[in-house]
Amino acid sequence: MINIFDKEIISKIDMDKTVIKGKEICELYQPLVEKRLRQLNTKTFNSASIVVFSGASTGSASSDRLLKSLSWNEDQIANYIRSIFRIQNEDRTIREFLRMKCLYGYTDREISDKLEISERTIRRYKNRAYFYLAVYSNQVEFIYERTYHFYLD
Repeated sequence: MINIFDKEIISKIDMDKTVIKGKEICELYQPLVEKRLRQLNTKTFNSASIVVFSGASTGSASSDRLLKSLSWNEDQIANYIRSIFRIQNEDRTIREFLRMKCLYGYTDREISDKLEISERTIRRYKNRAYFYLAVYSNQVEFIYERTYHFYLD
């Protein structure tokens, strides 16, 4: 397995396109995660393997527990959630940005208000968060060198 964060490999990555891919992934999966959370909040669980949640839970801590239970599944949404949990170990600001943006759909302004930091700081970390999301979702865009030969008659 290659280390995508190796300096030689990272020089071959088209950063702008990879960040755009990460943003697209976030925008694609966020409503699906939200829908799955709503479905789980309306169901009652009678299984010892899953933590029991009440349908009236409204706090973010209970939502985070629901997300962790969702990540046990074997589907694309669960893989997306697991990827975000792995990325969250990188940096506190990236962790909170991904949690609020990609899982709960907050705007940049709402995120900056909740974290009590400036929107400029959010913008500074956003590209790196989207880059990590694209990497963990196998959506990296590489730069390929192409050589064209022209012949004049």
